[in-house]
Amino acid sequence: MDLLNISETQVSEQVTTFTLARVLDNNNAESVVQAITAAQERGCRFLIFDCTNLEFLSSAGVGAILGTIEVSRSKGGDIVLCHVSDTIAHVLKVLDVLDFLTIRRTKAEALSMCNDSHPCT
Repeated sequence: MDLLNISETQVSEQVTTFTLARVLDNNNAESVVQAITAAQERGCRFLIFDCTNLEFLSSAGVGAILGTIEVSRSKGGDIVLCHVSDTIAHVLKVLDVLDFLTIRRTKAEALSMCNDSHPCT
């Protein structure tokens, strides 16, 4: 995976996971929006973003996620971030968006939230 790529795995009809590369900024934010929109159009209600590799997040990257989150929530789903480092959490805090995001410690916790709180099948 290079610096800006994002990989996608459809877990079920309702759940797709994305693994972010090291950077989410204005160079690849539109690609993230397109990937989110395509998954939502396929009927995926839950989109899980694994931030394990993410080292840099710009306001454009945050906007890519926040700008698409209501579509998932309006369908009873959500966009969930997991494996968020302290550095990325600090960026989200500085931008004052933590209250608008769903964050889980691990991908397993994010998947469990989907399966336990909102039936995904």
